[in-house]
Amino acid sequence: MEESFYSVKDLINLFGLSDVRKFRKNYIQPALAEGAIERLYPDRPNHPKQKYRLTDLAKEWKKKNMDLK
Repeated sequence: MEESFYSVKDLINLFGLSDVRKFRKNYIQPALAEGAIERLYPDRPNHPKQKYRLTDLAKEWKKKNMDLK
C-alpha cells in the first residue's frame, strides 16, 4: 500500500485471505485504531465505496523498517 486507496476486496486479494469479517476484525479495525490506515470517506465508515490507504505515520514506520534491512 502506498498512495493509492484500496477496497477491502483489493486488500484481501493482496494478502491472499478470504474471510471478509475476520479481515475487518483482525486487520482493518486494529490498523484504524493504531492510526496506520485512513478511510477515503472518514465521516462515513459504512460507505459502499469505502477504501483505505496508509497514513503518513505508517509510511514513516515502513520506511524506517525497510532501511534497517
